[in-house]
Amino acid sequence: MTTSATSRLERALEAVYREFARPGPDVIEGCPCCISTRGIDVLLTTPLRELTGQQLWRYVSGAFLTVGGEEDFQYLLPRILDVSISDPGNANDPEIVIGKLPLANWRAWSAPKRRVLEEFLDAWFERALVRDSAEADEGWIGTEAESVLCGAARAGLPLRGWLIRLNEPFAAPVLIDLKERFPDELSAFWEDAPGGFAELSAILTQGRA
Repeated sequence: MTTSATSRLERALEAVYREFARPGPDVIEGCPCCISTRGIDVLLTTPLRELTGQQLWRYVSGAFLTVGGEEDFQYLLPRILDVSISDPGNANDPEIVIGKLPLANWRAWSAPKRRVLEEFLDAWFERALVRDSAEADEGWIGTEAESVLCGAARAGLPLRGWLIRLNEPFAAPVLIDLKERFPDELSAFWEDAPGGFAELSAILTQGRA
């Protein structure tokens, strides 16, 4: 199951790269007092697929707050998502990455862009859920699926379809772990997504999505 979920995620990522392909920006604007600390120069001179998580970290953290705009965010987004799934130890948390989408006005993007992005996020959650569940055999439950859920909630995505999957037999360890950590030990980013948190609460406390 892990191999299948990973293959689907890789295909979804390549679709994002294709749909969002564009020339790199000539400049990335930002707050004058902050731009020099965000490592912007390397983002403009390094081929997109060669950018590392560390090189993208400061940009993602400050995107739409102190640096960047919609055009450069769309250019960098495929690589930001790439390092999020391939090198999570050097990437921003999924809650932060996915939570940037509303600031980027992503609902106004073209239908093909929204479609490949939603497919990627769905595939990301599926792989996260599979991997988190698989780790139960070693006495450890991962939290990536919750992080992706929380990020999606911050982006205003409906969670019902994903929450239903928590009731599938293979996901039982993740569901049990979420119930044990609910509510005080879940991601602090849920505070930014009260609607999504209410959806999650319903399945954790009432068993329904």
